[in-house]
Amino acid sequence: MLVLTVLICYYETNIKTVSERTKMKAMMLAVGLIIVVTYGGGCATVTTGKYQEVPITSVPVGVKVTSDTGLSITTPGKLTLLRNRSHTLVAEYPGCEPQQIEVKNKTQGWFWGNILLGGIIGGAVDITSGACDELVPKDVQFDFTSTGQAIARRKRLYFESHPDTNDEIRFAIMHEMGKKGMTKDELIAGLGEPNRIDKTRKYEKFIYDNRKPKCYYFKEGTLEKA
Repeated sequence: MLVLTVLICYYETNIKTVSERTKMKAMMLAVGLIIVVTYGGGCATVTTGKYQEVPITSVPVGVKVTSDTGLSITTPGKLTLLRNRSHTLVAEYPGCEPQQIEVKNKTQGWFWGNILLGGIIGGAVDITSGACDELVPKDVQFDFTSTGQAIARRKRLYFESHPDTNDEIRFAIMHEMGKKGMTKDELIAGLGEPNRIDKTRKYEKFIYDNRKPKCYYFKEGTLEKA
């Protein structure tokens, strides 16, 4: 950084001609790139760190939520969790069945840009620390109203009767998302029964009036698009 600062000062005070300025700009750009490549490694570790705060809310408030790391809070609150692994959160409220939500880790898109700028070493630092990952969803809400309990029970019963459900489909059901490749039963486990079903020559369409997306298109029993 000191070298770059000296070059900038010299540029401002001594370079007069256009050609000299062009050459000096090129030199400063080269020095800047060298600095980025040399010291940019692991920048995600510095800027984001290996932990992520996940806000937790509930209806009603006052729910005890415990992570698989043993940390617990009473809602509303935040749990500080490692980015480089997925987590299971269990919520408990008096007089109700416990509820469970998974928080999944995934690689952030800018990580590959950091590889290009910071080099393989920087990327390795970010992978090791988990700084290249993020936890999704970024915030979690538990619903212990009568409706929320019914939805949680529907999902739990499905998982109990389908223990071989793969992780991606399980995550989609738990967070009430449609995922390409789902069966009709898997979508219903997550979203509930559709308001109506329309059939065309190509698709069987599940329609949910109060959801976005509203329509889910099945072909030969498999979700193709939404």
